Amino acid sequence: MEAMNQKLPKDTGQVIRDAFYDMALSLECLFLLYGTSDLFAEDVVRCLEEGYTSTMKRLQKIGGPNGKLRRQTAVTQFLSRLEREKSDRGLSGG
Repeated sequence: MEAMNQKLPKDTGQVIRDAFYDMALSLECLFLLYGTSDLFAEDVVRCLEEGYTSTMKRLQKIGGPNGKLRRQTAVTQFLSRLEREKSDRGLSGG
């Protein structure tokens, strides 16, 4: 109960964004190192985005920072990279 009564730091939203950014980068690294199917990678990234959105909505509900919920930059970059690799494979016939 004591944790609920503690005041949220002013940068809680940024801390959460940074944590999700780091998780996305870590997953991207693992996917690139060990390889994975595009479908699996997209599902994992989608789950990560849903978790981020849900977390930020809960934070706003308890009085956290307001503002537009935005997609993680790392996730956007990761999805773009997957699309580029997919189109490169299509062009090379492989």
